[in-house]
Amino acid sequence: PEEPKQAEQENWAAAPHIDKVTLQGSGQGSGVVVSGQAPPGARVILSNALGEAMAAGADSHGRFELPVGKEALGHILTPEIQIGQTPTPGPERLFLAGDGAIVAALLIDGGPSRRLTDGPALGVVDGDGRALLASGRAKPGQRVEVKSEGETAVAVADEAGLWTTPLSRVSDRAVQIEVGGERYAYPGPGPATGRAERAGQGWRVTRALSDAARQTSWFPDISGPATSPETSLTPH
Repeated sequence: PEEPKQAEQENWAAAPHIDKVTLQGSGQGSGVVVSGQAPPGARVILSNALGEAMAAGADSHGRFELPVGKEALGHILTPEIQIGQTPTPGPERLFLAGDGAIVAALLIDGGPSRRLTDGPALGVVDGDGRALLASGRAKPGQRVEVKSEGETAVAVADEAGLWTTPLSRVSDRAVQIEVGGERYAYPGPGPATGRAERAGQGWRVTRALSDAARQTSWFPDISGPATSPETSLTPH
C-alpha cells in the first residue's frame, strides 16, 4: 500500500493540481481565487507570457488558495511548483476569461480541455487544425450523444461526470454541434495569439504549441439572460 503513495507524491512534485476557481468578492470586475492541491509547504506560482507571476504557499494539508486579480483574465497562466530554487511547470495551462460570468479551464496540449466553472451540456470543443474533440459534464455513467455533420458520436461520463469524444468525420472549421438537444455553433480556429477572445456564443483561445502545431479551445456560453449583453459584441 505504501508504494502508490510514494509514486503519487513524486507526481505531485511535478505540478500543482488546480481543482476549483471561484469569483473573488461579488459582482463584476472582481478577480478570482484559484485553489487546489500541492505538496505541503510548496510554493505555487501562476505566471503569464509577460513574465508576471502570482504566488501562494500550500498549507500543511497541501491545500493552496491563490487570489488572481481581474487583470489576469484573458491570459493563459502557467501553474508551477517551486520546491527549493527551481520552479517546475506542470503539463496544464490555466485559462481564465469573462467579465462577471467567469470561464476557467485547464488546457492540455494535444488533449481535451477541462472546464472548471459551470458550463452548458457541451463544455468545450478542442481543435488541432484537423480534427475536433467535444467534452462536457453529465451524471456519472450517463450516455451522451454528440451530433455533427450527420455523425453521431457517443460518450459515457466517467465517475467524475466528465465525458469526451472525438468527432472523427468533422474537420477543424466552423460547424454546428448538437448535445442534449441544444445546438452550438463552433466558430473554428482563430489567430494563434494565446489570448482569450469572444467568438460566436463563447470564448475562444488558439495557441501555438510549436511552429507547426496549433490548438483551439472554444467554451460555449451558458445560454440565458446572462449572456445577452455580450451577444452584440460577438464577431460574425
